[in-house]
Amino acid sequence: MTKGVLGVMACPILEDELIYSMSKDDELSDVYLLDNRHAKSIKLKLIEKKIRHEIIAEEQFLDGSCRIKNDGYTMIIWMMDLGLHEEPADLKDGIRKHMGMMQEHVDAIVLYYGLCGNGLKDIDVWSKDNLKVPMTIIRDNEGNIVDDCISAAIGGTKQYLRLLKKYPGIMYFTPAFATNYDDLLGRMELFKGVDVGDESMLKMVFEMADYHEVMKIETGLGDPVEFQKATEKFANRLGFSIFTLEDGWVTLEPADRVYAEAKALLKD
Repeated sequence: MTKGVLGVMACPILEDELIYSMSKDDELSDVYLLDNRHAKSIKLKLIEKKIRHEIIAEEQFLDGSCRIKNDGYTMIIWMMDLGLHEEPADLKDGIRKHMGMMQEHVDAIVLYYGLCGNGLKDIDVWSKDNLKVPMTIIRDNEGNIVDDCISAAIGGTKQYLRLLKKYPGIMYFTPAFATNYDDLLGRMELFKGVDVGDESMLKMVFEMADYHEVMKIETGLGDPVEFQKATEKFANRLGFSIFTLEDGWVTLEPADRVYAEAKALLKD
């Protein structure tokens, strides 16, 4: 039996993986979502999946003025700012800072993140030396932290390298990436210093990089209708063609693994 308070710090692009694991966990007794502007999407998904939860203010959680039940398996979800991805150093500093604040109120922490441009390289080593509670992060079956949300969807670095080699010069869309691409483009290395709101500039950069296609990576998570709509909107905007990654690539093993590891930290 799992008992304790698990703190979840998640990138919005990986919230579907979190919702997937929560929706099939019968042990989960209480869920709290810290209210901020980054939690807009996950609020709707929690309701859609009929996951009972309570929304509390960030400030009240951090100052300890709100009561958190801890007589069973309790989860506290803190959605992070996509803007942290803009610079790896900002992501590293931001995640470390937020973990430092969260550790005072939980028994373990799980990060729904990958390395993300190596911003979180050795975050596990840093956590052992600087946190009072254990933590875990999304890994592949060899124990390596996955590169990013695409790597998490297909099993890790080795598969990611295979994908890049087989399909170079392509935009990869998972469901959550597709519905957040407006916020993500400006954070990509390809668009550093580029006004992504400038349609002609956006098209020019893609043309220079020889990008003409967008690939749908069907994870089976999220809303398939919204996934298709968002992908078509992006493709129509830039004159891209759309195709879907063939079967045999996608796996939910990293999502299953990190959730199980997080619960195991509470049992330990």
